Amino acid sequence: MATKTETTADTAKLQADVDALRGDLAEVTKTLKTMGGQTAESKTQAAAERIREVSGQAREQIDHARGVAVGQVRENPLASVAVTFGVGLLVGRLLQK
Repeated sequence: MATKTETTADTAKLQADVDALRGDLAEVTKTLKTMGGQTAESKTQAAAERIREVSGQAREQIDHARGVAVGQVRENPLASVAVTFGVGLLVGRLLQK
């Protein structure tokens, strides 16, 4: 049969183990929070970089399309005026109803 001294010693050892476990769990939690913050920050940075890349590509495509349109108007000014007039009439008819 266990004596009171042995029970007290076992309880003290168990309490020390629980305290050590709490400390370890606190360290793991702090590490996970740090890793989560770094992951979110790195994802935000990657998303911002991707947005800059895509917006740069879109700007290039718009500039190219504008250049092509200006070139077409300069080559065929009468046809451009006629097409613009026709599109204007069509839009006017659609909006009239």
